[in-house]
Amino acid sequence: MGHSCSPPSSTAFALSQTKDKNCLEYLNKAVQRFKGGVPNVYPVDLFEHIWVVDRLQRLGISRYFVPEINECVDYIRRYWTDDGICWARNSNVHDIDDTAMGFRILRLHGHQVSADVFKNFEKGGEFFCFAGQSTGAVTGMFNLYRASQVLFPGEKILEDAKEYSFQFLREKQAANELVDKWIITKDLPGEVGFALEIPWYASLPRLENRFFMEQYGGEDDVWIGKTLYRMSNVNNNEYLQLAKLDFNNCQAFHRIEWSNFQKWYEECNLRDFGISRRTLLFSYFLAAASIFEQERSKERLAWASTTILLDIIDSYFPENHGNSREQRRAFIHEFSNGISINGR
Repeated sequence: MGHSCSPPSSTAFALSQTKDKNCLEYLNKAVQRFKGGVPNVYPVDLFEHIWVVDRLQRLGISRYFVPEINECVDYIRRYWTDDGICWARNSNVHDIDDTAMGFRILRLHGHQVSADVFKNFEKGGEFFCFAGQSTGAVTGMFNLYRASQVLFPGEKILEDAKEYSFQFLREKQAANELVDKWIITKDLPGEVGFALEIPWYASLPRLENRFFMEQYGGEDDVWIGKTLYRMSNVNNNEYLQLAKLDFNNCQAFHRIEWSNFQKWYEECNLRDFGISRRTLLFSYFLAAASIFEQERSKERLAWASTTILLDIIDSYFPENHGNSREQRRAFIHEFSNGISINGR
């Protein structure tokens, strides 16, 4: 008893009839893992591996768990199929929710997975969560939309998925129906709204982290099956506390870095070259919001300072100047050949 993916309720019934110790051990393990409540099926190993990675990345603390995340990604890849996946490795009931998120994570970590997997969840131009289902859940369509963010040119099925899920979520948003039957979460409307309003390629990583800290419910998030249960590996207060601490530490470091960046501005008399403090702040902000880790300070400052230097160079070649194109070519030629002011 207690076979992989069997309902705990069935095992509980078997225990009451047989008093089998294996049944009791299985149930105790499930209750302890989910802190008093268990899902309608157990284990939910693929689901946990997928969503742990997603939560750590969205909170901005994934760099502290690189070995664990690599292990999770390898686990997802091991049980990935062309038909999709579901919450558990041994289940044949594939769903779009886990498939979409597994697909997204695998692609973001460099694995080759075919977008054709989503053809299993499409019929007549509409997408569904399970085979035979006629309606879509908000989280299922939200995660399908997030999966479509990593499409490659020419992947029509993902282009269709993006268009369909975007329209589905917009309609739910307009009707104030951004609630889900699978999870009670702190701010699902906020999560969906952020994704719809800000294209993924235009989203700054640190801002996304900051918004998700407000939307992440920690241990208060509850999952819904035939029972209500919590998944402590996916949603817990420790992740949120670490994310806030990391954010504040990085921000303090950025303040020091910004102060030194302003000194560079003054020492080089960049104001004389038409660079305002607003431009200086903008260049640093973009760098810090994209490359925020303290240990990547050199990359961040190289980005910010290069942006300023390019602005200075560009100001010397106005578009409306007749000889601008020739001057630019001459500049590029001299720069590429390493000719300095001193001719060395």
